Amino acid sequence: MKSRFRVWIEKTLLVGGLAGVTLWFASNAIPALWQNWDNWVFDRQVHGQSANLAGYLTEKTGSAARWIGISPAPNQPPSKPDPNALIGRITIPRLRLHTTVREGTGADTLSLAAGHLRGTALPGGSGNVAVAAHRDTLFSGLGAIRKDDRIEFETLQGRYEYQVASFEVVSPTDVSVLKARSPSELTLITCYPFDYIGPAPQRFIVKARQVSSDPQKAMPAQAITQAASFEAPVEKGTFFLSKRHSRQLAPGISIGLDDTDATSKQVQGWLWIMPDRRTIWLRDQPAEDPLVFYQDGERRELLITKVTDTAIKGYLR
Repeated sequence: MKSRFRVWIEKTLLVGGLAGVTLWFASNAIPALWQNWDNWVFDRQVHGQSANLAGYLTEKTGSAARWIGISPAPNQPPSKPDPNALIGRITIPRLRLHTTVREGTGADTLSLAAGHLRGTALPGGSGNVAVAAHRDTLFSGLGAIRKDDRIEFETLQGRYEYQVASFEVVSPTDVSVLKARSPSELTLITCYPFDYIGPAPQRFIVKARQVSSDPQKAMPAQAITQAASFEAPVEKGTFFLSKRHSRQLAPGISIGLDDTDATSKQVQGWLWIMPDRRTIWLRDQPAEDPLVFYQDGERRELLITKVTDTAIKGYLR
């Protein structure tokens, strides 16, 4: 009798363990993989390149796969984006918070990305741009926000910078937070308290006003010439990146270039490392000075070999 009871206990614990692993995968691994996909798609769209699942799998695994293609969004500011369409990417540098943003706030969207509230303004437009995300995943660090913190919202139409003006806790029925208080502002929304178990009873609201914008423009002829000279010949691991753009260098490693100084041969930007989910800031990073870092325990090295007023060239190994 005891033997049968012991077997029953072991089977019950095994089932419970498998259920726990499945729950962990659904709540952590899947959103992380989706964020990686979203960032890959967005980086390719910024550069006018096609984005489909076959290309993603080929780049990630090194082997070709045949899947149904996913067409990139047009480089036009949509007045009414389709539900779940990729809008852009939000970054709060001080909090090291990065997340892609999709259209809508349905459960399927918010389980994988931040959601743009339908009916509110889009970045670059006049009005209130409202974005929501879960407090225990993508917006888990939002509680540490401070006044005057910088928030960047990068879209296919341009890069927009906001400065935090205020934050408050309101009731879920308080829709006044969606009203525009300035010509162009950003509102971030998540549930509150952050450590509450179960459906949280309140909402944490961050208000930020737009302070600058950098609409995407065609690359000048000089930059195109420089790009051509940079890219030929192209060695394995070598990359070219123009200012105010970002791209993926390798699976789980993306780089963004904010500014360059051709005189001092220094650059300003960032590296985003997965699955570690951390940012390495490039502050006055000089050319020909290797930047050593670790990704999932593996040693990597970034070297910028050339700096101009509009772009950089380098390699990752």
